[in-house]
Amino acid sequence: MNKLSIVVIAAVCASNAIAAENVRKIPPENLARYWLLQSKSATSANVPFRGKNLDAPTCAAVAYTIGNDGRTRDVTLEKIVPDGDLAKVAVNVVNEMRFAATPSNASRLPVRTYVVMPFNLPSANSTSTAELAKREQVLAACKLTGYGNDNDVVIPVR
Repeated sequence: MNKLSIVVIAAVCASNAIAAENVRKIPPENLARYWLLQSKSATSANVPFRGKNLDAPTCAAVAYTIGNDGRTRDVTLEKIVPDGDLAKVAVNVVNEMRFAATPSNASRLPVRTYVVMPFNLPSANSTSTAELAKREQVLAACKLTGYGNDNDVVIPVR
């Protein structure tokens, strides 16, 4: 086999690998149609002892892709309000998350979504309307656009 044949075969294999997987971009509220978080994944977070806004009510929006193996990848911090050192914590937690495909996702379709992580906020189970309003106000600041409904964008993976 000559060098040109090897180059052509390698190029064909690479283009097939690139085209082999598409990622559906979905809103967080639709994630459970495709993937379920495995309960023992991402159970601990290393919070720094000192840093900026560690005690402030904070939200962090972290976007990620769940690959067909159930692992997160392409994890990116999209927004943190207020700015501070809890960003690293949020990204590390998402990096450790693992998912199991739902029965309706037997083909293990990869998806891109995001999670809004609360820090130093009142509990979602609070009975105080003022605390719940404060929680919703902070979390609303981290809602991302562009994650529409399930007729969403399919992103080719490169």
